[in-house]
Amino acid sequence: MRFIASLLLLMCVKAYAVGMLELRYQDQDPGSEPYLTRILISDRYMRLDGGEDNGDFVLFDRKSRQVVNVLRDQKILMRMHNRPLPKVRSQAYKLEEKATPVNKDTLRVQVLADGELCSETVSSKNMLPGAAQAMAEYKSALAYTQLQTYLNTPTDLRQTCDLVHHVWEIGRALSYGLPIEERDYEGRLRQFSGGEMKRLDPGLFSLPKGYVSMQPPEGGQSEPSVQPSSVQTK
Repeated sequence: MRFIASLLLLMCVKAYAVGMLELRYQDQDPGSEPYLTRILISDRYMRLDGGEDNGDFVLFDRKSRQVVNVLRDQKILMRMHNRPLPKVRSQAYKLEEKATPVNKDTLRVQVLADGELCSETVSSKNMLPGAAQAMAEYKSALAYTQLQTYLNTPTDLRQTCDLVHHVWEIGRALSYGLPIEERDYEGRLRQFSGGEMKRLDPGLFSLPKGYVSMQPPEGGQSEPSVQPSSVQTK
């Protein structure tokens, strides 16, 4: 079995070298209509968008761990903070993790903090090897920015699950495999609708030129910061 798992991983790595994996999810926010989220994964990059090649998108460089939100109408590159999390957590909580089989290939994973359900995910360990790892890398790269968002949130609106789901425990559900269905503590729903390997299109993993680079506010700041001209795109 170990040989088979290693062979599948090797095949996946070779496929990423010449192609890209396309994942499609139906996402839905509470009270809203479902919408498409497309995720493209290569050996170097991951891109998230609404299914349109020329629309807004998020680009994650898996090597440098840089996440950039591309806003075409405003011609802005919002570069997320690429910094490690503090070594000491500012808030303590009791964490629970429950994994129960759904069928032969899937598990239902529940992550709770102080008894509150933060996320419930149905995961497949054997479907599209490597995709969950790339998604975990992306969430890890965003964790510092998510922490700053939490710190800029009024105290009475903060939730422990904000920290658990977006900052400190982001890889727990993903460690069980590719998410097939996920519901979080705020009622957001994600459902897997398909995925396959496609020919690599390098243009989908490049940043547009001539845009202004900015960074979101850190804890205690109220406005985003414009980066020096040395990091603006030419």
